[in-house]
Amino acid sequence: MKEDLSEDRRIQKTKKLLADSLGQLMREKEYDAITIQDIIDKANVGRSTFYAHYESKEKLLLNNINFQRELIHFNSDDPQHPMGINLPYLFNHLAEYSSIVKVIHGTSIGYQMAEHFAGIMVAKIVGYYKRKPLPPGMDLQLLQYRAEAVAAGIVRMVFCWVLEDTPIAVSKMIVQAQELLKGVLPPFNRE
Repeated sequence: MKEDLSEDRRIQKTKKLLADSLGQLMREKEYDAITIQDIIDKANVGRSTFYAHYESKEKLLLNNINFQRELIHFNSDDPQHPMGINLPYLFNHLAEYSSIVKVIHGTSIGYQMAEHFAGIMVAKIVGYYKRKPLPPGMDLQLLQYRAEAVAAGIVRMVFCWVLEDTPIAVSKMIVQAQELLKGVLPPFNRE
Protein backbone atom coordinates (compact mmCIF):
# COMPACT_ATOMS: atom_id res chain seq x y z
CA MET A 1 0.00 0.00 0.00
CA LYS A 2 2.78 2.43 0.91
CA GLU A 3 4.51 1.72 -2.43
CA ASP A 4 1.30 2.59 -4.32
CA LEU A 5 1.04 5.94 -2.53
CA SER A 6 4.61 6.91 -3.43
CA GLU A 7 3.96 5.91 -7.04
CA ASP A 8 0.85 8.10 -7.06
CA ARG A 9 2.95 10.96 -5.69
CA ARG A 10 5.61 10.42 -8.34
CA ILE A 11 2.98 10.41 -11.06
CA GLN A 12 1.38 13.57 -9.68
CA LYS A 13 4.78 15.21 -9.40
CA THR A 14 5.65 14.29 -13.00
CA LYS A 15 2.30 15.56 -14.31
CA LYS A 16 2.74 18.82 -12.44
CA LEU A 17 6.29 19.18 -13.75
CA LEU A 18 5.09 18.65 -17.32
CA ALA A 19 2.19 21.10 -16.89
CA ASP A 20 4.45 23.72 -15.31
CA SER A 21 6.99 23.28 -18.10
CA LEU A 22 4.31 23.79 -20.74
CA GLY A 23 3.08 26.88 -18.86
CA GLN A 24 6.57 28.36 -18.77
CA LEU A 25 7.07 27.67 -22.47
CA MET A 26 3.74 29.32 -23.30
CA ARG A 27 5.01 32.50 -21.67
CA GLU A 28 8.11 32.37 -23.86
CA LYS A 29 6.68 31.54 -27.29
CA GLU A 30 3.51 30.83 -29.23
CA TYR A 31 1.65 27.68 -28.29
CA ASP A 32 1.70 26.27 -31.83
CA ALA A 33 5.50 26.61 -31.91
CA ILE A 34 5.96 24.50 -28.77
CA THR A 35 6.93 20.88 -29.42
CA ILE A 36 6.81 17.81 -27.22
CA GLN A 37 10.62 17.92 -27.32
CA ASP A 38 10.54 21.47 -25.89
CA ILE A 39 8.29 20.30 -23.05
CA ILE A 40 10.34 17.24 -22.11
CA ASP A 41 13.58 19.22 -22.33
CA LYS A 42 12.18 21.90 -20.01
CA ALA A 43 10.83 19.24 -17.62
CA ASN A 44 13.97 17.12 -17.93
CA VAL A 45 12.02 13.91 -18.52
CA GLY A 46 12.09 11.34 -21.29
CA ARG A 47 9.70 11.14 -24.23
CA SER A 48 8.32 7.81 -22.98
CA THR A 49 7.53 9.46 -19.63
CA PHE A 50 5.55 12.17 -21.40
CA TYR A 51 3.59 9.65 -23.48
CA ALA A 52 2.94 7.47 -20.45
CA HIS A 53 0.76 10.30 -19.14
CA TYR A 54 -0.42 12.32 -22.16
CA GLU A 55 -0.98 11.58 -25.83
CA SER A 56 -0.39 15.19 -26.92
CA LYS A 57 0.48 18.65 -25.66
CA GLU A 58 -3.23 19.50 -26.00
CA LYS A 59 -4.14 16.71 -23.58
CA LEU A 60 -1.44 17.97 -21.21
CA LEU A 61 -2.89 21.47 -21.27
CA LEU A 62 -6.53 20.39 -20.99
CA ASN A 63 -5.92 17.80 -18.28
CA ASN A 64 -3.76 19.86 -15.96
CA ILE A 65 -3.99 17.92 -12.71
CA ASN A 66 -4.37 20.99 -10.47
CA PHE A 67 -7.25 22.40 -12.48
CA GLN A 68 -9.05 19.07 -12.77
CA ARG A 69 -8.98 18.37 -9.06
CA GLU A 70 -10.45 21.75 -8.12
CA LEU A 71 -13.21 21.86 -10.73
CA ILE A 72 -14.27 18.32 -11.50
CA HIS A 73 -13.92 16.74 -8.08
CA PHE A 74 -15.50 19.63 -6.19
CA ASN A 75 -18.86 18.73 -4.64
CA SER A 76 -19.82 21.63 -2.38
CA ASP A 77 -23.18 23.30 -2.94
CA ASP A 78 -22.92 26.42 -0.80
CA PRO A 79 -23.80 29.85 -2.26
CA GLN A 80 -20.19 30.39 -3.48
CA HIS A 81 -20.26 27.04 -5.30
CA PRO A 82 -23.71 26.66 -6.87
CA MET A 83 -24.43 23.20 -8.24
CA GLY A 84 -20.95 22.13 -7.12
CA ILE A 85 -19.22 24.52 -9.54
CA ASN A 86 -16.19 26.12 -7.93
CA LEU A 87 -16.65 29.61 -9.41
CA PRO A 88 -14.02 31.31 -7.19
CA TYR A 89 -11.42 28.82 -8.37
CA LEU A 90 -12.42 29.21 -12.02
CA PHE A 91 -12.14 33.01 -11.95
CA ASN A 92 -9.02 33.14 -9.78
CA HIS A 93 -7.23 30.35 -11.68
CA LEU A 94 -7.76 31.95 -15.07
CA ALA A 95 -6.82 35.38 -13.72
CA GLU A 96 -3.62 33.92 -12.27
CA TYR A 97 -2.76 32.42 -15.65
CA SER A 98 -3.92 35.41 -17.67
CA SER A 99 -0.71 35.50 -19.69
CA ILE A 100 -1.45 31.98 -20.94
CA VAL A 101 -5.13 32.77 -21.58
CA LYS A 102 -4.03 35.73 -23.70
CA VAL A 103 -1.54 33.63 -25.66
CA ILE A 104 -4.09 30.94 -26.55
CA HIS A 105 -7.04 33.26 -27.16
CA GLY A 106 -8.37 32.83 -30.68
CA THR A 107 -6.37 29.65 -31.30
CA SER A 108 -7.59 26.10 -31.71
CA ILE A 109 -6.39 25.16 -28.22
CA GLY A 110 -8.07 28.27 -26.80
CA TYR A 111 -11.39 27.11 -28.22
CA GLN A 112 -10.75 23.59 -26.94
CA MET A 113 -10.01 24.94 -23.48
CA ALA A 114 -13.18 27.04 -23.41
CA GLU A 115 -15.18 24.02 -24.57
CA HIS A 116 -13.52 21.90 -21.88
CA PHE A 117 -14.45 24.36 -19.10
CA ALA A 118 -18.01 24.62 -20.40
CA GLY A 119 -18.30 20.83 -20.55
CA ILE A 120 -17.30 20.54 -16.90
CA MET A 121 -19.98 23.05 -15.92
CA VAL A 122 -22.66 21.43 -18.09
CA ALA A 123 -22.04 18.07 -16.42
CA LYS A 124 -22.32 19.70 -12.98
CA ILE A 125 -25.52 21.58 -13.87
CA VAL A 126 -27.26 18.58 -15.43
CA GLY A 127 -26.14 16.31 -12.57
CA TYR A 128 -27.51 18.79 -10.04
CA TYR A 129 -30.92 19.07 -11.71
CA LYS A 130 -31.25 15.35 -12.37
CA ARG A 131 -31.64 14.97 -8.61
CA LYS A 132 -34.60 17.37 -8.59
CA PRO A 133 -38.05 17.15 -10.16
CA LEU A 134 -38.13 18.96 -13.49
CA PRO A 135 -41.02 21.32 -14.17
CA PRO A 136 -43.82 20.23 -16.51
CA GLY A 137 -42.75 20.57 -20.12
CA MET A 138 -39.06 20.51 -19.23
CA ASP A 139 -37.25 17.33 -20.22
CA LEU A 140 -33.61 16.36 -19.88
CA GLN A 141 -32.80 17.40 -23.45
CA LEU A 142 -34.10 20.93 -22.87
CA LEU A 143 -32.23 21.04 -19.56
CA GLN A 144 -29.08 20.02 -21.43
CA TYR A 145 -29.55 22.89 -23.94
CA ARG A 146 -30.10 25.42 -21.16
CA ALA A 147 -27.07 24.15 -19.28
CA GLU A 148 -24.98 24.43 -22.48
CA ALA A 149 -26.10 28.04 -22.98
CA VAL A 150 -25.43 29.10 -19.39
CA ALA A 151 -22.06 27.35 -19.20
CA ALA A 152 -20.91 28.84 -22.51
CA GLY A 153 -22.00 32.28 -21.31
CA ILE A 154 -20.05 31.97 -18.07
CA VAL A 155 -16.92 30.72 -19.84
CA ARG A 156 -17.12 33.54 -22.37
CA MET A 157 -17.61 36.04 -19.54
CA VAL A 158 -14.54 34.73 -17.67
CA PHE A 159 -12.37 34.78 -20.78
CA CYS A 160 -13.45 38.33 -21.73
CA TRP A 161 -12.81 39.51 -18.18
CA VAL A 162 -9.31 38.02 -18.18
CA LEU A 163 -8.52 39.34 -21.67
CA GLU A 164 -9.47 42.84 -20.50
CA ASP A 165 -7.08 42.56 -17.52
CA THR A 166 -9.76 41.82 -14.90
CA PRO A 167 -11.22 45.37 -14.68
CA ILE A 168 -14.01 44.31 -12.30
CA ALA A 169 -13.45 42.76 -8.87
CA VAL A 170 -13.50 38.98 -8.88
CA SER A 171 -16.22 38.96 -6.21
CA LYS A 172 -18.56 40.92 -8.50
CA MET A 173 -17.82 38.60 -11.41
CA ILE A 174 -18.61 35.55 -9.29
CA VAL A 175 -21.97 37.09 -8.34
CA GLN A 176 -22.74 37.61 -12.04
CA ALA A 177 -21.91 33.99 -12.80
CA GLN A 178 -24.06 32.83 -9.88
CA GLU A 179 -26.97 34.83 -11.28
CA LEU A 180 -26.56 33.14 -14.65
CA LEU A 181 -26.59 29.73 -12.98
CA LYS A 182 -29.80 30.59 -11.15
CA GLY A 183 -31.43 31.09 -14.54
CA VAL A 184 -30.97 27.51 -15.76
CA LEU A 185 -34.52 26.76 -14.64
CA PRO A 186 -37.22 29.30 -13.79
CA PRO A 187 -37.23 30.26 -10.05
CA PHE A 188 -40.68 28.83 -9.35
CA ASN A 189 -39.39 25.34 -10.15
CA ARG A 190 -36.52 25.30 -7.68
CA GLU A 191 -36.72 23.82 -4.24
